[in-house]
Amino acid sequence: MGVYVARGWLFACLALGVVAGGVLAAYPHIDVEVARLFFDGDAAMFPVSITYEWNLIRQLANWIPFLLLVPALFALLRKIAFPETKMVIAPSVVVFLVGSFIVGPGLTSNLLLKENWGRPRPMQVQQFAGTADFKPWWQPGGACERNCSFVSGESSQAFWVAAPAMLAPPQLRPFALGGAVVFGTAVGAMRIVFGRHFVSDVVFAGLITIAIVMALYLLLMAPIRRNDARMEKMIERGAVGLHRNVGALLSGAGTLLARAGNTLRQTGHHLHKRTACL
Repeated sequence: MGVYVARGWLFACLALGVVAGGVLAAYPHIDVEVARLFFDGDAAMFPVSITYEWNLIRQLANWIPFLLLVPALFALLRKIAFPETKMVIAPSVVVFLVGSFIVGPGLTSNLLLKENWGRPRPMQVQQFAGTADFKPWWQPGGACERNCSFVSGESSQAFWVAAPAMLAPPQLRPFALGGAVVFGTAVGAMRIVFGRHFVSDVVFAGLITIAIVMALYLLLMAPIRRNDARMEKMIERGAVGLHRNVGALLSGAGTLLARAGNTLRQTGHHLHKRTACL
């Protein structure tokens, strides 16, 4: 059942990506006009961005994905620290959750796109009292050098909650996935209202992240491929290898420190003898 759901969502994300990409490429100023709704021209700012209450809501919302990730991360770190202990969460689930978070919000959204696309944020463009030229989503390169607008990193994190939603019981999964989309959309809407991202930044953050989640679900959780015993054994071998490498590194560092100490001691004795002769 989960496989069909994941496949359907993956194809839907790809189809919606093509449609949304075409519309927002043909009418790029949709981004500007939506952002303009929340811009105060007299104050030359996005006023909601400085309100305490909305910033508090934003911070609380940003914690939710990390809290959902904590159990899987704990299970993985426990296995790495104690390789011979059995994992408290199914290995495939752990790898699916941690891997989708790393590949989706981590590598794809924040490292690959945000750091290299160069799209200025709404508050940075000339239409909203900034100095940079507006860039449509499809045109990389701009005045922004790092942590740029495309795509929305916080929205990507929020849409990632589709991963734990996919692990809900089949009868609850539609509601969980719907809640994940609503949550991601709400977080993305806040970023638009704050003047930190355009509509297209949020749309593509959601489509890309959910597509990655569903692709990894098909890769790791499909019954035909899922093998928790083999995966746990792989993690165990990796942890043992890590222990050996760390042990060898510490041993080497200890040897170097011992040699350095011996050299310093000999140097000290030599200086002491020379001083005594004087």
